[in-house]
Amino acid sequence: MGRNQENPMRKHFSFNAASNKSTCQVEGCGIEIIGNHGGNLQRHIQRRHPELFEKSLQDLQNPNKRPAADGQNTLDSVMVKKPRQAQVALTPETLKEACLELVTVNGRPFSLMEDSGFRKIIDPIQNAMGKNVTINSSNIRDMVSEIAQDEREKLETELSGRLLMLKIDSATCRDRSVLGINVQYSDGKGVVLRTLAVRDLTERHTSEYISSVVMDVLRQYNISLQQVYSVTSDNGANMLKAVSLLSDIQERAVSNEDATCEETEEIGEDVEMVGEDEGSQEEPILQLDSVSHGHVLRSVRCAAHTLQLAVDDSLKQASNIIAKARRVAKRLRSQNVVCVLKRMGHKRAIVDCATRWHSTHDMLQRLLELKTFCEDMAPTIPDLHLSESEWEYVSNTVDALKPAKIATKCLQSDQLTAGEFYGIWLKCSLDTEKLASPFARKVAQCIKARQSTLFDNDAFIAAVFLDPRYRLFLTECQTEKEKIHLYRTWEAIQNLEPRNAASGSDVCAAASPTQSQTSSDDEIEHLLMEKERDTSSTQRRPHVSIVSLLDTYSKEARLRRTEDLFQYWARYSVSNPDLYKLAMSVIPLPVTQVSVERAFSSLKFILSPLRSSLNEKVLEDILLVRLNKQYGL
Repeated sequence: MGRNQENPMRKHFSFNAASNKSTCQVEGCGIEIIGNHGGNLQRHIQRRHPELFEKSLQDLQNPNKRPAADGQNTLDSVMVKKPRQAQVALTPETLKEACLELVTVNGRPFSLMEDSGFRKIIDPIQNAMGKNVTINSSNIRDMVSEIAQDEREKLETELSGRLLMLKIDSATCRDRSVLGINVQYSDGKGVVLRTLAVRDLTERHTSEYISSVVMDVLRQYNISLQQVYSVTSDNGANMLKAVSLLSDIQERAVSNEDATCEETEEIGEDVEMVGEDEGSQEEPILQLDSVSHGHVLRSVRCAAHTLQLAVDDSLKQASNIIAKARRVAKRLRSQNVVCVLKRMGHKRAIVDCATRWHSTHDMLQRLLELKTFCEDMAPTIPDLHLSESEWEYVSNTVDALKPAKIATKCLQSDQLTAGEFYGIWLKCSLDTEKLASPFARKVAQCIKARQSTLFDNDAFIAAVFLDPRYRLFLTECQTEKEKIHLYRTWEAIQNLEPRNAASGSDVCAAASPTQSQTSSDDEIEHLLMEKERDTSSTQRRPHVSIVSLLDTYSKEARLRRTEDLFQYWARYSVSNPDLYKLAMSVIPLPVTQVSVERAFSSLKFILSPLRSSLNEKVLEDILLVRLNKQYGL
């Protein structure tokens, strides 16, 4: 059974079910409308017959009623009509979360809570819930701070004892400079990304100041600098120097720890004992001992930014033809030409942003689509003229930039690993080299010239080495070098863990005069303690096992590129937990800082012209909640 058709506009139409068309019965019209939808019929009457539409509305609002008899009142005069009320399933917690979501995820100002229209909605709900529920701009601001603090505490627990990768970048929005700091690691199933802070910068962006801000944020989460494995930044000199300063601080801290250990442990005896147990591996073990105690923090340059610099280098060769193409595009955007393009069904021309080569590629590609139009109109509008050789150069430029554009899109993935980036970069380089144009060769040369800043990096090569899909691209020299770096990394991981029970008892025995005196009186106990110390020292030196595990891994078969890397390493979680732990600490190396750029997009959204005076603490709290997806954005 169909629903009742009550739209009064239907009386002006006749519907033919066979043709599925409604014909307007208004004199002189006769327009046919497909279907019998009341909204479409009403829209036709409203647009084509406005007088009839107004009359129909008046008849609908003032229906003819039978007049009441003399001395009688209508029922309406003695009845009080109340608006229909509905019960809504809404808890105080849901109401508060909705208001919090408005000012964080949706970017609405706190003053929304005091707007008259919003109060008409919220006051009846608030009154029904009782006096314990109060919604206003002040307490919502306090709730945002509480939620942000809860998020920080949760992050502190989540990041405790892990080897972490940082991503940093700075930006300016509405005369406010900020530093965005993201942290990345693996949970065994994939890459996990979190925002630590979007901190206001109040001084010049020197490397010393930036490094001090990073240290302040780390202290806020009780993160030791020894936990930081890498810092990814753009190619800015101040950012690179800031990471270098952090690396120096970590190196000094590691050196101090080594000096302390040398005072309390007999390192020489440990090495000699290991050499006796593993005679065949004596030489590489001693070599590892000479380099093992060092910092692991490495500076990683953003691959997306480096690719952009490579393309910018190549575009300098095509600057003249791009300038001519830009002139043609601007002429195509003039009002009289736009009208002609629109009548002919063509798309509008695109004018690029000179500092964004993606837009330059799009501008040239759109010009090629409008080539026929430009050639036809050139006799009338000389500014649209380009020679045939110039059109060919534009076409070659578009073809040469296409692989780089595809690669840039791929580099924006949140789950991108170093091995996958290596494959993307290699494909971009190979696809560009296949093109025969001189400009394509120039692009390929610039890409190769820039790639050394990305590939000559211990952290990057280590991540590629632990990716069996791309490991074979590494040379034997790189492989041996990375085993040393991975050994250092393993030591850093071990140092983050609490000391084992044997080590703890050894320290307690050395620190307690009562226990020391008792042990000295018992010659057998003294001998046992020496053996225990030797055993625990050997156990704390894990390089023999981890290097042999890496050697065994390097001989395994290659994994197909289509296979999932994290599923591959999940097989080792039980059979080889040490190697699995090392891989999960190294593989999620961030090769781009695109996520920080996304954070700045949120900053621009939140820091609207009407909210430009937001307190820096409140702004940081809002962005922390929003960027960590507290409400599922």
